[in-house]
Amino acid sequence: MNLQERKEILVRLGKSILSPEEDLDVAVQRASEENGWFTTEFIRLSLTNIATQYLSEESLQTLIKQYAIPEENERPKKVGIVMAGNIPAVGFHDLLCTFLAGHHAYCKLSSKDQVLIKFMVKKLVEWAPAAETYFVFAEMLKGCDAYIATGSNNSSQYFAHYFSKYPHIIRRNRTSVAVLTGNETTEELEKLADDVYQFFGLGCRNVTQV
Repeated sequence: MNLQERKEILVRLGKSILSPEEDLDVAVQRASEENGWFTTEFIRLSLTNIATQYLSEESLQTLIKQYAIPEENERPKKVGIVMAGNIPAVGFHDLLCTFLAGHHAYCKLSSKDQVLIKFMVKKLVEWAPAAETYFVFAEMLKGCDAYIATGSNNSSQYFAHYFSKYPHIIRRNRTSVAVLTGNETTEELEKLADDVYQFFGLGCRNVTQV
């Protein structure tokens, strides 16, 4: 697949998420049943954010321009992706960037989030069967050319050691801090409440200190 073809099906995925059909509703319900922290409300919020922030034509074109992604990737790499499971489909952006750049994503899904990423990949492959070769789901990620791993502070030490010989990105625990001046409007405080409580405070961007 060339860059234009990959971009087109990603845009189509975004539009599909914003106009959900029955199969997406089923996937949302399954994901909620498998992880009690994934309420249907928060799943749909996460998917909507993915569709609007990552999968719009404008967002994808910005990525393509910013990283000078070529129309043809003549030397695709195998990129191992260890995904977190703290909020719904949190690992999708790593998969998106890997696929958009024309590399092959070898994904180890979190046990807490087994449904949503597979559902979105399934849709991409339905629309473009050639996309199937770009995605592999596995428990062990061996033989990759580079790695992206997200986990706790403890697991990140293991990742850093295990992947030290390869190009890698390792993400550790992160939280956010809010600084208040005392002059905040009601609307700003309501948005701060969302930053604290959405996803039950499990996201790395959730505010944990004020």
